[in-house]
Amino acid sequence: MLLGPRTAYTRSYGVACENPLACEVGFSVLREGGNAADASVALSLALSVVVPHLGGIGGDFFALIHEGVGKPSVLNASGWSPRGLTREALTSRGLTSMPARGPLSITVPGMLAGLYELWRRYGSLEWRKLVEPAAKLARGFPAHRALVASFTYSRELLESDPGSREEILSRAPEHPWQLFSLPSLARVLEEVAEDPRVFYEGWIAERIVSYVRERGGLLDKSDLSEYSPLWMEPLSIERSGWILYEMPPNTQGATTLHIVSALPEAGLRTAGPPLFRHIMDAAPPAYEYRDRFLGDPESVSELLGSLNNVVSRETLELIALRAAEYSGRPCHYPGNTLPAPQRSDTTFFVVRDSEGMTIAGIQSLFNHWGSGLTVPGLGVTLNNRASGFTLEPGLPNTVGPRKRPLHTLSAVSAVRGEELVVLGTSGGHYRPQQHAMMLVPILYSGAGAGEAIAMPRLLWRPGTCEAVADGPGSHVAEALGLSVRQGRTGVAAALRVWPGGVVEISSDPRGDGFPQVAP
Repeated sequence: MLLGPRTAYTRSYGVACENPLACEVGFSVLREGGNAADASVALSLALSVVVPHLGGIGGDFFALIHEGVGKPSVLNASGWSPRGLTREALTSRGLTSMPARGPLSITVPGMLAGLYELWRRYGSLEWRKLVEPAAKLARGFPAHRALVASFTYSRELLESDPGSREEILSRAPEHPWQLFSLPSLARVLEEVAEDPRVFYEGWIAERIVSYVRERGGLLDKSDLSEYSPLWMEPLSIERSGWILYEMPPNTQGATTLHIVSALPEAGLRTAGPPLFRHIMDAAPPAYEYRDRFLGDPESVSELLGSLNNVVSRETLELIALRAAEYSGRPCHYPGNTLPAPQRSDTTFFVVRDSEGMTIAGIQSLFNHWGSGLTVPGLGVTLNNRASGFTLEPGLPNTVGPRKRPLHTLSAVSAVRGEELVVLGTSGGHYRPQQHAMMLVPILYSGAGAGEAIAMPRLLWRPGTCEAVADGPGSHVAEALGLSVRQGRTGVAAALRVWPGGVVEISSDPRGDGFPQVAP
């Protein structure tokens, strides 16, 4: 049974994330005079250490940045594919689908470049001071239950790679709260504190490339040295007096807006069976659109003329019509081009400073422990984001050189006058449904951020006749012909600025985190 929301209130600054150690790092930066960008860098790097199976520096990072109450900026630090990763290179090896793990599933790690770019544009404190807390944590921290569990259920994957055996499994504690250290990663972070480009151009880059190629991958030095993150405009729609903002392709942020736009205006009040049913109707056409039209930003623009066309009035009307056709029949969804959801997870945080800047940050390796490859001597576990491509030809998400794959990561915000809501969650392919499910109580019944993220969820597993629930409401899915299992859904965090300026910051009771705010 779910616990109540973990919520704190302030008129100043605060943070929320799923790990108390990382939250304390970010909050300390704010307390010492840093701004939201400074705190986000320090908090993100701390998370890369204490939840290395989810969001390490071998993965990707996205941020939604509100400098006040208004239109946000989007930082896309998802990595691109190696120059040599072509469809022909894979099919010539006898592959009929994208490899889920291993050296061919790796894209350039974008996270560190993204954090440095965020700091260069907005940061106020010295870069070194923001990296040092993470390096210190890597020298030893108490391993939490979820991390210790990951050593068990990912043991076969980690055992298959010499670097992961050496850097991860040989040091893995057997019980929660025993100390876990990543000394090689600590040394990398100490080097990065001096100059983050060493990760992309120096000896660290050389070791990453050398190991990936030794293991059979296609990464080369230029893939790293020529990489840079993207600053992008958000997608937006209007709903019930609010402007909703989501991240553009290559994320699946449009899918959130497609689901919300297809929900009926009447009768939406809170999470529960009626909303579950409406989302079950809206999700299939939203995912169908995602799988045909979303992917690499340049490829989407070439196909549709503009990234904004993914939320054009014509597109939203089409999704709504298709939702009516799918009503009561989610099993008739034709199936997606992405792999079925596995143990894919993410870690999300939200930060607000005393000047009113709010940043939502989200980072991931994709599946737990990513590709399964950890570079010896570096302790950097590399992502498996290339598994998000498809070998089906002619799509924006068809695998190709220097492309960014369709990404499950995104964050969402809503603005109405002086009010602001920012939220996000782990959850992979389920994320758009969760975003919609958490937004509705806020938009339509004035729920608080903590109340909305703590409510029970029922989620359809895209491309299947299955659903997952973490509370009551299973009968809704069963009536639609879906088999239902009870299980954990994503771990969220949220922030709401109420009229008058009171800031509510909340952590999800599904995780280990608690919000920290200034008195």
